[in-house]
Amino acid sequence: MQAENIRDWLCGPMVAVATPFNEDYSLDLDALQTNIRYMVENGVHTGQGTLLVGGAGGEHPTMNVDERKAVMTAAMEAADGEAPVLSSVQHTDYRVILELANHAHETGLGGVQVGPTYYYEPTEGDAYRLFELVANESDVSIMIYHTWWEGLTMSMSLLSDLADIDTVRALKWSSPNEAHYRQGLSALANRLVCIDNSGQQIFSHIMGARGFITHLSGFWPEYPAEIWNLLEQRDYEAARQRLADFKWRWTEWRSKVAAMTGGEGPFIKSAMEAVGLKAGPPRPPSVRASQLLRDELEVFLTECGVPRLTTRHTGAIAAG
Repeated sequence: MQAENIRDWLCGPMVAVATPFNEDYSLDLDALQTNIRYMVENGVHTGQGTLLVGGAGGEHPTMNVDERKAVMTAAMEAADGEAPVLSSVQHTDYRVILELANHAHETGLGGVQVGPTYYYEPTEGDAYRLFELVANESDVSIMIYHTWWEGLTMSMSLLSDLADIDTVRALKWSSPNEAHYRQGLSALANRLVCIDNSGQQIFSHIMGARGFITHLSGFWPEYPAEIWNLLEQRDYEAARQRLADFKWRWTEWRSKVAAMTGGEGPFIKSAMEAVGLKAGPPRPPSVRASQLLRDELEVFLTECGVPRLTTRHTGAIAAG
């Protein structure tokens, strides 16, 4: 994927790809590649979505550096040039960030998401120096990850300065403040490829965003693709209705899982396993969703017509 035409390929649903583990919590790269092919063959492809591996949805804080590199490499092999692949390189050690960024570039990933270091609350100067360091030490395209919940809400001045860095080309955007969220899109949508990370698919598209973060493509690729096509057609009322058909109910169920265990793996992997994909458990201390919650999930997946692997070949359940 070339940086020069990034707006042509960095668009649509950006999938927070889960990292499959075996029951002993070891990395299952075969399952990762199978799941990526499932997504690519059912709607996630260049111009219609991107794959974000090794992010929070991929449980990167639970993986070591070699595992994170292995996930990048395996994802690129599985995507086979049919879908863009990006990865998180977040870490508390700048040396690891650089190592991961350079591996991503060497492996051919379309870009990496970079957020300010965490644990020690950073200043805006710290954040700028980190992005500058990654840009100076790697040629990889950078997507700003605005991780305001970790202590730093970036000012418009800082965001503008980061956008001036040559290899900073995208922004994964959310904000705790609605006015700040609107200002960010207004000021930066023409300078950076903006990807909504706040669940405001319709409003962000109206304001110039070129995609949105989703977990749903990991088990139902056609659904976010359908929403994206409606957004591109400016049929916002139909997009609103499709979001109401499933996404909002999913969000309510997901919050129940979050109340019992942390991380994104538990709810993503529950849905993946429900449709027949291999995902495995989240790594400790997170645990699988309770049987009661998984039973509840099964009911509403069926009610909403979510395809299962066993029905895709027979056409018994139509996607979307």
